[in-house]
Amino acid sequence: MRSWFAAVVLVAVTGLAGCGPSRDDCESEVLDPQGETYRCIASEDCPRSANETLCITDTGSDVECIRCLDTWCLRVTPAEDCS
Repeated sequence: MRSWFAAVVLVAVTGLAGCGPSRDDCESEVLDPQGETYRCIASEDCPRSANETLCITDTGSDVECIRCLDTWCLRVTPAEDCS
């Protein structure tokens, strides 16, 4: 029974290590008019235009979206749209 539990924990930890933004996505800071990066606690705190969405997962997105990461507002762009 213990080895089964250890295996489940190992799989969970390994899966969590792979969590996060897709390595193929591009991230750029969301800047205010003075050129400073907007600070945030949650993605909802970040300014965005009417056609920009909030990132709903940490695993990448098919469309450009805004997210809060480590108290900084970031624009996440899918890899195929990166320049």
